[in-house]
Amino acid sequence: MTVLISHALSAGPVRHPARCGRTPFALGPDCGDDVVMPFLRRQALDRRTFLRGGAACLALPWLDAMAPAMSAPPKAKPRAVFVYAPNGMNMEQWRPKGNGHRAKFGATLTSLEPLRKRLTVFSGLGIDAGHAHGDGPGDHARAVSTFLTCAHPRKTGGADIHVGVSVDQAIAKQIGGASPFASLEVGMDRGKSAGVCDSGYSCAYSNNMSWAAPDKPVAKEADPRAVFARLFGDPESALDREQQKKQRDWDRSVLDLVNADAKSLRNKLGTADRRKLEQYLESVRELEKRLQQEPEEKEMTPVPDGLLSGRRDFPEKLQLMYELVVLALATERTRVVTFMLGNGGSNRSFRFLGVPEGHHTLSHHGKVEKKRQAIAKIDRFYVDQFAGFLQRLTEQQDGDADLLSNSLVLYGSGISDGNRHNHHDLPMLLCGEGAGVAKAQGHITHANKTPMANLYLSVMKAMGCRADQFADSTELLSLR
Repeated sequence: MTVLISHALSAGPVRHPARCGRTPFALGPDCGDDVVMPFLRRQALDRRTFLRGGAACLALPWLDAMAPAMSAPPKAKPRAVFVYAPNGMNMEQWRPKGNGHRAKFGATLTSLEPLRKRLTVFSGLGIDAGHAHGDGPGDHARAVSTFLTCAHPRKTGGADIHVGVSVDQAIAKQIGGASPFASLEVGMDRGKSAGVCDSGYSCAYSNNMSWAAPDKPVAKEADPRAVFARLFGDPESALDREQQKKQRDWDRSVLDLVNADAKSLRNKLGTADRRKLEQYLESVRELEKRLQQEPEEKEMTPVPDGLLSGRRDFPEKLQLMYELVVLALATERTRVVTFMLGNGGSNRSFRFLGVPEGHHTLSHHGKVEKKRQAIAKIDRFYVDQFAGFLQRLTEQQDGDADLLSNSLVLYGSGISDGNRHNHHDLPMLLCGEGAGVAKAQGHITHANKTPMANLYLSVMKAMGCRADQFADSTELLSLR
């Protein structure tokens, strides 16, 4: 989906001479004479069909009716999502007991139980580049910068940063050209891009897990409204706060402007397409309402590292970010997404969970059980929100399957136990079927020191990339 706002009202179809009267904004015949085939004739919608009204145009997701008559269904396009959780985990409550499909999930993964037939929990995978290798402390910076690159970062606080190309960008480089955005990078905290953040390591390492080149981090967006504007356009972006409020009070929804056109389009669709169109419009309307909300001012507990963005509390913002990722994938604005739940060494407080201490502080638990239980609460919160995101993917139709079926969603951390700062036996989940290339395996335990890069190489292959190796990979890891 994309929202296009023009400066002048469009009174009718826009005609392009090179297309012989065909218009991207309305239904219209192709050049030449119609070919009549008895008993097998149906009308196909142009993939570029828009809903429009007044000065607004709203692009549609792929509908079955957009396929040419008698053509084979379009091949599903797999998506890849990488979600990073900071500071490691309480591994005793994360790790399942047993192997295979009969493994009993740990307490942290309880909310994923309804989806266990669609995910794999990996144990034994590690990132050797995360270890010091003579560079001393700085494990949180290394945990983030190596999570998707599997390359050891140069220890520097200056401009001579150097790590490696991350797997998301390696995928985006090969397949991203087919989407409006080659990749999307979002996070809960913005973070500095210069200076020193962890024991002599540049802040660029702590605050970025996506790297387009060894010396080029890809900055993430941490403001939901800015993410929405980047993906779909925001007509309010040039207005000041007073004008924004007046504009919101006066404007109708973009969907209201195109409602009449939507009613006309429904009459041309089959039952499945009508259901998909209604689902799509409703999800956009709900997101639009949430973005336009002006929550009441309320006193927030001061915490390090900037807990809040705008006036939304942390759980609300986290859910909103996940919803934006769902929309970005469902509308094919991009097929590659990275999401940082927190920067390296994040010391966010979780008072709403009854955990007032900072997360990073707690991660140095010293085997104190009270601190370990507090970490487990944070871990469960993050996994619960992730489970809600996966559920939304299952509810979103994508061709003949749901969106999770056509996605590979990875969730994990670059540190295992935060107290030990270890980078082996990392917590990692793989969810979804990736358009048929992956199948749930329950809990799989690999030999200690198996490179995480093996998994990433398999994901690259599954996404359609040509690659024989990634970072320190040694072989493909089975996804089935």
